[in-house]
Amino acid sequence: MKIVNTNLNFILLEIIDEKNSNVLNLRLTNRGTIPRKLEPSDYKKFELQLNGIEDKKRLKSELSKFLNDFINIEKTKDNYLDFWSELSQIGEFKVDNYIENLTELNKEDWIVDYQNLLNSFYKHYERNIEEAHLQSEFLERLKKLNVEEIKKYERKIEFFKNDKEKIESLKNRMNLATQIEKIREQFISELKNIE
Repeated sequence: MKIVNTNLNFILLEIIDEKNSNVLNLRLTNRGTIPRKLEPSDYKKFELQLNGIEDKKRLKSELSKFLNDFINIEKTKDNYLDFWSELSQIGEFKVDNYIENLTELNKEDWIVDYQNLLNSFYKHYERNIEEAHLQSEFLERLKKLNVEEIKKYERKIEFFKNDKEKIESLKNRMNLATQIEKIREQFISELKNIE
């Protein structure tokens, strides 16, 4: 298995900077999720040694933004390495050559990988909690807005009780607020069915 030009996403675990040289070592993993079944033979230690980097400081700085995130590396026709993270380009960098190291995992690697999987799990868990909180807050605000709108239209209808055209217009607007409330309630009930 290769690292460069594989169209696979790897998670960037660590950037090892060899001081006083134009060399960077990238430690990667191809596991971003906790597997349903453990197949130890599928797991490897991926390291990419980049030699003769033209702008090492910028490459390290750009890659540092994507630690514990997905990256993909492609080699261009003019021998640059093109780094991507999902759909956004990190940048193209001139590298004299690179060495791909693929080795078996040792006990320490398994512990580190397990910790990375836990970090990934809790990152998604915290994101889900935040999304649920925002969703709940949005639904409550929408409910409050609808209740206020319906009350406002009811008061206006009472005020314009002798003007049939105005009452009809206000009832149409009030019906829209009622429909929005029904959609909100339907959304909440579908959410409960998912859980």
